[in-house]
Amino acid sequence: MATNSGNNSIRVYYTDKPSPRYPSGRVFLILLSVATIIGLVGIVYMNWSGSPIDTFIIMLFTPIIAVFLYELVSELVILRLLPHMHYELRDDALCLILGAQWHTKIPYDNIASAIRKDLKNDMFSSCGFPKAGALDLIYADEGSISMYSTRLYKDVIMITTRSGVKYGISPADSDGFLKELGQILDNQRTVR
Repeated sequence: MATNSGNNSIRVYYTDKPSPRYPSGRVFLILLSVATIIGLVGIVYMNWSGSPIDTFIIMLFTPIIAVFLYELVSELVILRLLPHMHYELRDDALCLILGAQWHTKIPYDNIASAIRKDLKNDMFSSCGFPKAGALDLIYADEGSISMYSTRLYKDVIMITTRSGVKYGISPADSDGFLKELGQILDNQRTVR
């Protein structure tokens, strides 16, 4: 759905709604991370005697705990910001917005292409869970894509810049978005 903001020159497109499984999967990862952190800290705490082996175990578990803490914080942030994800067609640039914290501004003259695509999922692709449609993922057929999307593989609009950076988005009105972006890009090319 496209709406005009208070400024008539900005068109806002909201993402499609994620499937009910999407937040549930993230909550599962949060619970798994919390359980793992508690388990690892419990093992270290219960077995602490001050010996060199205990120090070694702490040094071994610290990076593992750090990874799960990073995962926990990432999932909480994404769950919080996901409902606010949208795309703005402004006068000078396309803005991809994931809450107030993450936004990317792509000048229209830097956009090389915008196409609808089904991305390939195979064993060389990033697992969809850790960042499921938010931030950077690696795909076998396209390489690294910065995802501002509620979809991981099917019907993703892929925007490629002239410098080769790729962005994946999923507006609710994909056809309307592509049509309006195409008109803007055509106007930009005729003006130059």
